[in-house]
Amino acid sequence: MRILACLLLLWASLPVSAAKLMFIHSYHEGYPWVQDYRRAILGNIREPTKMTEIYLDSKRLPRDVYVKHADKAWKAIKRDKPDIILLADDNAISLLSGRIATTNIPVVFLGLNTNPRDHRLLAYRQFTGILDRPLFKRSILLVDSLIPTVENKKLLILSDNSTTSRAAFGHISKDFKPIKIGKITIDFTLTNSTTEWQQTVLNAKKAGYHGIFVALYHTLMTPDGSYMDPNELIAWIVNNAPVPHFGFWDFTIGKEANTGGYVLNGYEHGLLATKLINRLLAGEKAADLGYIVDSKGMFRFSRSGVARWNLSIPKEMADKAVWVD
Repeated sequence: MRILACLLLLWASLPVSAAKLMFIHSYHEGYPWVQDYRRAILGNIREPTKMTEIYLDSKRLPRDVYVKHADKAWKAIKRDKPDIILLADDNAISLLSGRIATTNIPVVFLGLNTNPRDHRLLAYRQFTGILDRPLFKRSILLVDSLIPTVENKKLLILSDNSTTSRAAFGHISKDFKPIKIGKITIDFTLTNSTTEWQQTVLNAKKAGYHGIFVALYHTLMTPDGSYMDPNELIAWIVNNAPVPHFGFWDFTIGKEANTGGYVLNGYEHGLLATKLINRLLAGEKAADLGYIVDSKGMFRFSRSGVARWNLSIPKEMADKAVWVD
């Protein structure tokens, strides 16, 4: 009897078998957004898991190459049969959601800028996830308050011509035509040409712009067909922009980057996704969890940028803000 009791005690102390998770990223491991959400997820999953990670690297590779990476990911799904799949950002979602929907594997997506209807996600009962939306109106109002001496402001949203950028701003302006919010006019320029990008910045003041939102800048190419290093590009903006420049995501704010903004945070985005993962691991169904819109922004400013443009940050805003440099 004593032996049986000991065996039962030993069995109870053994770890629960780990769930198999497959994490498919649209981008590469060094991308700041990826680093932040990944750190949040891997550090906050409550139950034992075995994690396999696949990177499509779609910021740096031609479409035909990263599509092949997605095909390899699908083969890995069929081979390994994970218990839960995590899909990060639009390219992974668009390339794999339809195929995964033919299985019964639950999916948590994050970083989705496009409408879920674009991928038929509403029809897939095993999908749940986090929608990524730039905090557009709050960002515009912030810049309006920081440049108070001009009544009829003209602002430019400058971004690369990537899947993410088109998804992020396409629902704000059809065909990226100018829009108005009160007395503020907002123009859009999406391009993957480094030459056009830099010329747009240099001409910004002459074109009548009072500020620029430098959104995403990770798929720009030089005239010889190579990708421009994004850190070099945003540093060039710092040294050459004739008007203040702001961002929508936290990783675009810094000493050698944008001056500030009311931004989304990759780590907080990852925490939202982790809550859904933990609920699935606890036995809940994806169909009962629905979707969450990431609307938790924060003020983030660069001290050197604020000083350079002589911006006056209201005390209540400054006290809440994350300051870098």
